[in-house]
Amino acid sequence: MRGLPFRISIIEYLNAAPLNYGFKHGLGYQYVHLESHVPSACADQLRAGSVDAGIVSSIEYLRIPALRIVPGLCIASPKRVRSVGILSRVPPEEIRSLALDRSSRTSLVLAQLLLRERYGTDPRVTEMEPDLPAMLEGNDAAVLIGDHFMRARREGLLVLDLAEEWHRWTGLPFVFALWLVREDAPPLPLPGGVAPFFHRSLEMGMDHLGEIVDEAWRSIGWTKPELREYLTENICYTLGEAERESLALFFDKAVRHGFAPEAKPLRFL
Repeated sequence: MRGLPFRISIIEYLNAAPLNYGFKHGLGYQYVHLESHVPSACADQLRAGSVDAGIVSSIEYLRIPALRIVPGLCIASPKRVRSVGILSRVPPEEIRSLALDRSSRTSLVLAQLLLRERYGTDPRVTEMEPDLPAMLEGNDAAVLIGDHFMRARREGLLVLDLAEEWHRWTGLPFVFALWLVREDAPPLPLPGGVAPFFHRSLEMGMDHLGEIVDEAWRSIGWTKPELREYLTENICYTLGEAERESLALFFDKAVRHGFAPEAKPLRFL
């Protein structure tokens, strides 16, 4: 087990901004070293032991050994997420080639599960940088996530919101990401260890939601009411009973389709 600092990888997408807020504004500065990565790189850093914790695509919990979940926290969508989806030139059942945003992991699995099980198609897939015109140049459809999806021009395209598709299929919310911590992470010399820091960071973010919305308004292009609705209604940060049930179902399907080696129980800090 290493000594301090406790190294945390964050993602800079808007949906993670409330979770990140406290850490980015000095919470635990005596103990924490903060790094920023796209979701796929965040998972790779966690696997390699280059960081101790990260906001990681939920599918990576099955792929990376010896992890613990921070209890009670996640990035989920109750019904419609508005920032993760398939943009297609053809109806979903006619998609034969699919470009995947290489910065994601969970959304790529979810998109393929939905196309296979709901629409009866198993397209050829290619991972690419999140550039929609380039992705659609040689493919029927593309998966984009996060701010890239939110900014994408959609004229003439069919849009499948992946969380909405999952909810229609299962009646459950969808969990896109979790705070995951390596078992060999250094303990913090504080009551409760590191877990309370993650919850406090989110509390600080929700207390400063107006500031987060103002910053996003300048970069994403949505109206401020749309952005506030997104962060308070389209995104949910509570890992509750329905979210755990959804994770179990998603993990089972992912394993059956060969996207992860085996299912395992949720283990918490």
